[in-house]
Amino acid sequence: MKGLALGCSHTAGVGVSATERYVSLLSTHYNCEIINTAVPGGNAENCLKQLVAQLREETPDFVIAQWPNPIRRTLWINDKPQYETIQSSSTTFHLLLKSGIDNFMQPWLQYIITADTLCTLAGIKIVHIMLEDLDAKFVDVLNNNNITLHRDLKQPGKTWLFDSAGADNLHHSPQCHAQWAERLIGLLNEHTT
Repeated sequence: MKGLALGCSHTAGVGVSATERYVSLLSTHYNCEIINTAVPGGNAENCLKQLVAQLREETPDFVIAQWPNPIRRTLWINDKPQYETIQSSSTTFHLLLKSGIDNFMQPWLQYIITADTLCTLAGIKIVHIMLEDLDAKFVDVLNNNNITLHRDLKQPGKTWLFDSAGADNLHHSPQCHAQWAERLIGLLNEHTT
């Protein structure tokens, strides 16, 4: 059995050691390799590109897609990608945001729908997670496409533990990663049994 993890710094494990990352904990739990393609500062476009690249190489048995915050994008400068977030953004980013949230939400939703469709067609189980909540109208778009996004509902068993207690005092602690792994074990078991 082999898995694939997509995401941003949360999945890359910034702020914790390699063995404390939730992807490593899952790999140990399932005694299988999980290829971690997460990119710190990455966005949903990057996640989809990583999925497509992996599908060209080898088909995983399952995918964990940790979808980064929708208010991120890629800006290309001199043939090199620059990952923009609200904290590190260009004038264009701010103009798009000022013009409406759909400039970010609609592409984000389409990346998720495309990833889910690719996995479904390939017979791969995919678990979609978002380590925060999302406006109901966007959840409805995913639900209408038969996609369940496991987000932070602030309810027992349906939340993602968050802190800023990682080694960099910005990202999340080993305790967060352990809780994320525990929740994902439950979600993966639901999807694979």
